[in-house]
Amino acid sequence: MDSDRTIPSLHPVDAATAGTGSGTDMTPELLAGLLADGDDELAAWALANALEQLPREQVYDGLLRDAMALIGARWRDGTWGIAEEHAATQALTRALDRIAPPRGPLLRVGPVALVAGVRDERHTMGLVCLAHVLEESGWSVVNLGGDEPADDLARFAAQMQPALVGLTASNPERAEAVAEAVRALRSVPLARPLTIMLGGRFSSDADAVAGLEVDWTGTSLVAAADFAAELAERLVAAGDAGPATEVF
Repeated sequence: MDSDRTIPSLHPVDAATAGTGSGTDMTPELLAGLLADGDDELAAWALANALEQLPREQVYDGLLRDAMALIGARWRDGTWGIAEEHAATQALTRALDRIAPPRGPLLRVGPVALVAGVRDERHTMGLVCLAHVLEESGWSVVNLGGDEPADDLARFAAQMQPALVGLTASNPERAEAVAEAVRALRSVPLARPLTIMLGGRFSSDADAVAGLEVDWTGTSLVAAADFAAELAERLVAAGDAGPATEVF
């Protein structure tokens, strides 16, 4: 992708006909432009249309990931400033809330999953995307956000009795925080075996994750969705799918 290419101008969209568009018409460049302009409404519309064409995990892994990579590249090369990067982050937060899976009583009966960023980790957009994917697989998800101390994570896990915990860490500086979180979780007495997933850029470093007592590592939401869906199916088959405590 040529970092010197400018984002094309976007024509106004008629709200009365917005729903007739195709998600396949949206490119990462156009979505990046909407987000950098702070236009969460049109960004949500674009993502919603894409979700009509592809599973959520594929949209997040493809269109959305590529758009955010482009925003980061344009910030690094000086094409866009901190303002555009911050506007994009805030717009994406609002857009993802608009397209979140429907929530209701059925989510109370699924197995419990916690997702959290380890201590000092403040990149949390991936947690939101993972939570959406898990919810569509029938999980009851509690998103703790970023910068979660290991001891508090363990305390909350003991209270919630999850079957799955998803952790995220963005860089090698988080190595000790990741190890602390994993050790703390493994020390918690739980009613069922705990599965731990580790995502974020840190998880791509084979040397860094070696020796960690985790069950899955990676950055692909497609792969994460497949892993979590298989785990949920095993829990259902074993008659152990219901939450051990009230989630909401």
